[in-house]
Amino acid sequence: MPNDDAYQLDVDRFAGRIEKLHAHIPKHGSVYNTKTILFTPPISDSENPYAKSKVMHTYLFGYELPDTLLLLTETTLVFVGSKKKCEFLRPAVGSTKKIDIEIIVWNKKDGVESVINEIADYLPAETNTVGVLKKEYDSHTSKLVVAIKKTIGGREIVDVSHGLSLCLGVKAPEEAELLQKSAVLTNKVLKHFFIPRLENIIDEEISITHENLAQEVEAVIEQPEKINLKVPQADVESCYFPILQSGGSYDLKVSAQSSDQVLKHDIIIASLGARYKMYCSNVARTFLIDPPKHVNAAYDLLLRMQEAVMKEMIPGRPLKSVRTAAAKFLKGEGREDLIACLPKSLGFAVGIDFKDSALQLNSKNSAPFRNGMIFYLGLGLQNIPHAGSDKTYALMIGDTVSISIDKANLLTKHAKELTNVTYIISKDEESDAGSDSSDDDVGGGKNDKSKSSKSSNGDGDALMARDLDKSSKRSSARTAEVNAGALNAAADREKKQIQIMKRRNEERLRELARSKATEEDEENEAEELSTYRKTSAYPEGAMGHVVKVDMTNEAILLPINGMPTPFHISTIKSVVLPDPDNRATYLRINFYGAGQAVPKDASPNIAKLIAKHSHWASFVREVTLRSLDGNNLTQAYRQIAELRKRFRNRITRDLLQSTLVTQDKLQRIKNERISRLSDVTMRPVLSGRKTQGNLEVHANGLRFVSQKGELLDIMYNNIQNAIFQPCESEVMVLLHFHLKNDIMIGKKKHNDVQFYTEVVDVSLQVDNRTTIYDPDEMDDEQRERQLRKKLNMAFKEFARKVESTAKKYDHDLEFDVPYRDLGFYGTPHREMVFLQPTLHSLINVTETPFCCVPLDEIDHVHFERITFASKAFDMVFINKDFSKQPWRVDMVGNDDKDSIQDWLTDMEISFTEGPMNLNWKQIMNTISGDDRFYEETEDDLVTPKEAGWEFLRMVGKESDESDDDDEEDDEYSEDGEEEESGSETEESEDYASESSEGSYRDDDLEEEGMDWDDMEREAAASDRRKSNRDAEEEEGPKKRRRGSNAQPTRKRRR
Repeated sequence: MPNDDAYQLDVDRFAGRIEKLHAHIPKHGSVYNTKTILFTPPISDSENPYAKSKVMHTYLFGYELPDTLLLLTETTLVFVGSKKKCEFLRPAVGSTKKIDIEIIVWNKKDGVESVINEIADYLPAETNTVGVLKKEYDSHTSKLVVAIKKTIGGREIVDVSHGLSLCLGVKAPEEAELLQKSAVLTNKVLKHFFIPRLENIIDEEISITHENLAQEVEAVIEQPEKINLKVPQADVESCYFPILQSGGSYDLKVSAQSSDQVLKHDIIIASLGARYKMYCSNVARTFLIDPPKHVNAAYDLLLRMQEAVMKEMIPGRPLKSVRTAAAKFLKGEGREDLIACLPKSLGFAVGIDFKDSALQLNSKNSAPFRNGMIFYLGLGLQNIPHAGSDKTYALMIGDTVSISIDKANLLTKHAKELTNVTYIISKDEESDAGSDSSDDDVGGGKNDKSKSSKSSNGDGDALMARDLDKSSKRSSARTAEVNAGALNAAADREKKQIQIMKRRNEERLRELARSKATEEDEENEAEELSTYRKTSAYPEGAMGHVVKVDMTNEAILLPINGMPTPFHISTIKSVVLPDPDNRATYLRINFYGAGQAVPKDASPNIAKLIAKHSHWASFVREVTLRSLDGNNLTQAYRQIAELRKRFRNRITRDLLQSTLVTQDKLQRIKNERISRLSDVTMRPVLSGRKTQGNLEVHANGLRFVSQKGELLDIMYNNIQNAIFQPCESEVMVLLHFHLKNDIMIGKKKHNDVQFYTEVVDVSLQVDNRTTIYDPDEMDDEQRERQLRKKLNMAFKEFARKVESTAKKYDHDLEFDVPYRDLGFYGTPHREMVFLQPTLHSLINVTETPFCCVPLDEIDHVHFERITFASKAFDMVFINKDFSKQPWRVDMVGNDDKDSIQDWLTDMEISFTEGPMNLNWKQIMNTISGDDRFYEETEDDLVTPKEAGWEFLRMVGKESDESDDDDEEDDEYSEDGEEEESGSETEESEDYASESSEGSYRDDDLEEEGMDWDDMEREAAASDRRKSNRDAEEEEGPKKRRRGSNAQPTRKRRR
């Protein structure tokens, strides 16, 4: 204990913990096998900071008290120590209800005899066993402990380490809070120091050893101010020396060491742990640099194994169920070969003791999980064989996990998805350098030196000529290689496309079969019109000689045969009020009826009613009313027009509401800090011209709160695509959400919502600078770069918090980042924009209207206007729902065609090409009625046909099938080569004789234009003809072609 009077005992914490320990002993008597426990003084061993006696002192007192002995019986806690330590504990006397605290002051100068006798008086005479920390008790050599051993005499010594581990394993709320803060510290060191440092080492190709990098990490843990963490340095330390491994040599045990070997850029495993106020946490991550596909697959398997294992970590389950669940998962995935790659232990309980050996997650530990326990879950696979090689590698994911009532929760939440830990390094390596160097090496080093010195002092022009000749040959060879590679790539792409289309046809057949099996035929029947149940319900003023408009019941009462007859407003097609004559006013009302087309603005129910009753009912087509007093008809005309307008608006609003899906109610996060993205702008706007506010993360969705107090909730289960687009070449950084079902924003439906922040004002005009070295402009650019970086980090961090919160509450949400290098320009609407693919969509979310095409809704892509003459082409994305019209992207440059087709092939999307634009409305109407569209035969099941979208393919199966015929023809080509050459010789001779007989040349067949003199004469004659036209011809002149019908061309001069 430090010799500082400022250190005081937390009496309440001490009393609570000693009573918890005192109550735990009789409750778990079978574990302790004793009711008396002797805690010997902690051994001063700097290499073992986690000795059980030190852990117990820290747990009870908050500090380690050397030369202090504790004796815990059924009724009493005896404390033996120096005067100063006794004064430290004296405030606790009387603080406990079920246990008495006795203090014995021991002066080392007086020896141990007087103290031993007092201790012996507190040992119960009927006790035959004494519990100790056996490992430390046996190795203790201090005079006090040796004397105690003699005093205990013939009593049986039992080890209580396991029982104490069970007691300390369940954490109190204040302990859980300290462990949470420790995990946050560990997480921030990983995020804000180690990962940026690792990325810098990779980018700059810095050579550093594992040990040196581990020293840097440890220094940051012990000095958190280096990463701008305001944590007292005295409260933090490293749990152990960080473990860094790479280069194929891996050890997944926590006792592994960082070697002095140079860090390799392959598979890097990093483990680090921080201790905050004596409570430990740990994290482990694997970073993959240019990993092959089988390594990615193994890492993805490890991620899913962690999810499966955490489902077993619930109260009541034994600790050994973790390893059993891991083996069961691997077996279920068909990777039984990896079960042997699992470590013997998959983790352990953490707390004041970094690794509690009594609570390890191995295959033998039957101790149960309990609510409040906290573990380090370290899942790894070691000695995994590389595909096609005798080398092995290892993968590891480790997190600090807390056990709650019904599930396990991650405390170290740093992202570990494959996209977060993978680094792809592309290096441009010149193949010629290797060949040149190999050529130079032939003949030995001495010859090389002599040649070099000779050429440097001799004919330099000859050397330059040889170098230029070599470079030109290499350039031509590279060009030929590139062209051949392009042709081979196109051929491979075409073969893959045939396979993709065949596979997608089969998948679509299965999807359609499932949809038909589960589809319920819900036909919306026509709703009969009912305005009034009886004549007494007619409105006041309804008489047999006037027109009455009932705005409430949406009806019109017309006088027919002296009786008011009601008509619903939806039956009226049009109303006409002709100009009145000198004697009367007319009002003509047209009604919908059978035998005529129903316009689009008609009510959908009217169309159904007409179809339902057309085969037997008679319809009133037109009613014309005449009145000598025009006031009634004029007023009725205006009221009917107004009622029709209101009715159409109501029907439109009802249709809009009927297509909306009811959203879940937002569940706000309570008792936790709400993550918030402040001062963002929303598109589309809620009201006004611009909507700004804050975006909050909650349990089942996001809530946007505008500055005016307006609310908009977006549920996680309604988000189809979530996109984070950093501001690289754009003027804004944004989060975009493409929704599954439309939501109402203002008075309109929308399925795209976006939140963004502008880096620079779009309307900002840049002043003309006189020099590019203007210091003010350079400062502005520097500030803009810093602002871009800051905003990108803020939005990226918020996106990660959204992902983690959604995952915590069992929602699947992942943000996509656009692949800018795969982007291309096109026109999805009326303006040419920059389109960028993501993992799940093709987007442009910078300009409005937004363009977001989900890839899982695309059935096929067709390229139109693919010809040698055109400089651009159009793309048609066909929806799987044939009732919807395809998406279009027009005017895409030909230079992007190959990269787009490669991307579609990688995404397993079929495509075809065609030379012209097609009528897609007619095509989709035809296809939607074809039940055997994806079948390869007609209805008779015999006649073959093109399955799916094969009919759009210009080249495809036929060309591939014809390859076999071409090979057969090649077998006979050699035999007939002489005959063909002979016939060609005869034909050429005949042609030569014919051409010699004639006097014309090839140039004579060319069409000649007029020379300049002819053109001048023709122009003068044309002027004379124009001057002779009369006035009528001048009013309506007809355009005539000039005599040559084309722009005149000069004669070819030889």
